[in-house]
Amino acid sequence: MNKESGTKMKGSVVDWNEIREEFPVCKKIVYLNPAGGSPASRSAAAEGKRYYDEMLEQGDTCWNDWLARTGEVRGKLARFINADKSEIAFTSNTSHGMNLVAQIVGNEGTVLTMRDEFPSSTVPWLNQGMKMVFVEPQKGAYPLSLISKQLSPDVKILVSSYVQYCTGFRQDIFRLGEFCREHNLIFVLNATQAMGIFPVDVQKCHIDFLVFTGLKWLTSGYGSGGLYVNRKWLEGPLPFAGWRSPENPGLMDNQNLALKKEASVLEAGTPSFPTIFALGGALDLFNRIGQAEIQDRVLYLTRYLRSKLENLNLSIVSPGAEEQLSGITVIRMQNPQGLVQKLKERGIFVAARGEGIRISVSFFNNEEDISRLATELEGLIQIQE
Repeated sequence: MNKESGTKMKGSVVDWNEIREEFPVCKKIVYLNPAGGSPASRSAAAEGKRYYDEMLEQGDTCWNDWLARTGEVRGKLARFINADKSEIAFTSNTSHGMNLVAQIVGNEGTVLTMRDEFPSSTVPWLNQGMKMVFVEPQKGAYPLSLISKQLSPDVKILVSSYVQYCTGFRQDIFRLGEFCREHNLIFVLNATQAMGIFPVDVQKCHIDFLVFTGLKWLTSGYGSGGLYVNRKWLEGPLPFAGWRSPENPGLMDNQNLALKKEASVLEAGTPSFPTIFALGGALDLFNRIGQAEIQDRVLYLTRYLRSKLENLNLSIVSPGAEEQLSGITVIRMQNPQGLVQKLKERGIFVAARGEGIRISVSFFNNEEDISRLATELEGLIQIQE
């Protein structure tokens, strides 16, 4: 079936042109930077706006409704990653979530992580004074054989991104989870560059903690994020609490430390209603389309992009193995900042990252976006020469 016209979904067909209507920015520019920050979908924006409209017109009279709606979004997120509602906390971004994780398990041992990790994966641990061991990549990839060589008796925690931000390498998180279980490692996953595009099953992958922001592929904007905490970590004391952390916060008992056995303890105070609701609206859109369909679409567009870049004889830095592909493709270029600016002037939004230009495609993109990028790149290269 022609991918532009649609893919099979639950007995029907995904109309990708219709999905594209969720993102008005696509009518204005060629948006190829969801790895930096996606445009918000109409579904997400509508839920955020709904809250502000209610606050504008009704003040705080909707408090109980907002709390109920927050619980509904918590359930949606839990089902999205095959977790229990009690294991989900809302955060403001990836760094927020990773700091909480580092405080929960900070005394467990040495942290093993990847050299290419975004600072959100590492700075919270360094700030805790943790010893860290960095695995060096092999042609941009991190096979388990490479990670295994860095194991030592003091390594107790493994921190990895699902998809690396500066190369696009996609880790096999099922095998990585099995590896962690075999070696009795605490598995911490930064899912920011994959969440929504590539499915996550926290149970099958034996994940202890998962962090992400909704800013990027989840299309829910700044200030939205989530944290999964495996229930076994909810039995002990948690490092962060506030007035809504006790079992019955409505009592407002300032001497009560009978905390809930839930990850929501870490939210501490009043929920960030608009960002949580925006995340819920985004999840509704993803569920309507289907996670498998979105993954297939993104991988199809990534292959299409790579073929266009190869036709221009450009050097692709990102790993090319099928199982390692993601929505991110990096090409080695001289003066990447200058080229990114020139492309922006031509209505094409990409980023300078890693060894050159990072191009990222999402399910709201199409072949025309990629062809236009290729045409403009070809012209700019000729000017450079």
